[in-house]
Amino acid sequence: MKITLLLAAAVTASFFASTILDVDAERFGFSGENFLRHPEVLVTSIFLHGNLEHLLSNILVLVFAGIAVEGELGRGKMLAIFFLGAFAGDLLSLIFYPFNSVSIGASGGIFALLGAGMLVRPLDISIYPLAVPVPLAFLGILYAFYNAYGFLTDSTSNISYMAHFGGLALGLVWGLAEKGLRKGAKIILISAAIMLLLPALFFVLKRGFV
Repeated sequence: MKITLLLAAAVTASFFASTILDVDAERFGFSGENFLRHPEVLVTSIFLHGNLEHLLSNILVLVFAGIAVEGELGRGKMLAIFFLGAFAGDLLSLIFYPFNSVSIGASGGIFALLGAGMLVRPLDISIYPLAVPVPLAFLGILYAFYNAYGFLTDSTSNISYMAHFGGLALGLVWGLAEKGLRKGAKIILISAAIMLLLPALFFVLKRGFV
């Protein structure tokens, strides 16, 4: 928990510092061109965010997923998943977006934590983004569907959906390595089945009371 909160504090402090100092996101954000000239953008881009809404949406998921992963796997593995997920997300995005398209934010690393967290601590509760208690396993599946929908329907968006998928994929692979393929797959399938059944159950109950 301690390292997760320190990481969240570092990302938050970096946002305000970069805003005050007017740091050039075009220079320190990630793109194929920037990476060839300045490889350090793999790291600097993580600590830049476009606005306060972008920051808060990332920080909230970082805290919930990071605490779960850190509590189960330890601080070293949590940090490794976060940074490797961010790197994987950036590198995957090169396949789908223009070589000079700049991206910023910690989303890839956060999705990696979410992917690992939904397998190693599937029943840990998050209240974001629905303002109701949601197990991490459900939250991971919801975000996966949300990103797939966004990628397929929102071609003009400035959101790097594929960077999210890159991070999520790395987190899932790590989680499967920790839990075992059979147990990890069972968690995903059972969670997906429950999520599909809940709307049907709600509909049936609603019809019964009408």
